[in-house]
Amino acid sequence: MVKLNFYVALIFSLSVISCGTEDSNASNPLIETGLIGEWEIIGRGINNISSLESLCCETLSFLDDDNERDLNGLYIFDEHGIITNGSFTVNLEESTIDYATGNSDTTTLEFTINNSILEVWYFDDDNRNWTTYLKQ
Repeated sequence: MVKLNFYVALIFSLSVISCGTEDSNASNPLIETGLIGEWEIIGRGINNISSLESLCCETLSFLDDDNERDLNGLYIFDEHGIITNGSFTVNLEESTIDYATGNSDTTTLEFTINNSILEVWYFDDDNRNWTTYLKQ
């Protein structure tokens, strides 16, 4: 009986230690990118020219999905109350975000994050269309 209690205690101790070690070593690469959170528009333009339009009421939110070990998540784009949402995948080697809507439309934008400012852009012919967001 003493041996049985010893083995039960040993198995319990090892399971607690192994669970704690696994959780502390796990990292979430999507969170490490700095994208997760809500971003509010602060600028837009083409090439090196800023748009003169009034910038208001546009947010972009990135959420983590159920798999905490990949670079996939969910996004919500709110432009004046018109909501677009879907999933996204980050490609760190190319610094791109691939957006997919519920109806399978996909868009790829390049991005940088610097001092809580997210800049996304794409090229239309030779024109670089960019938007900047401030992390909220």
